[in-house]
Amino acid sequence: MVDSAAEVKKKLINEFEVSTGLVFPTSVRMSLLTLNYKKLGQELSSMNKIIILKEK
Repeated sequence: MVDSAAEVKKKLINEFEVSTGLVFPTSVRMSLLTLNYKKLGQELSSMNKIIILKEK
């Protein structure tokens, strides 16, 4: 069971960092945490697409 939306967002960010090998600076992480859940997902998805395109 999830205790809070903040915990879910932190988990999403952590999973993104692990899967991409990136580590966000604290300031970026804090900015991402201010986004609502849907917007956070959109931002992480966009970043992931950019990473994939640059790897090709």
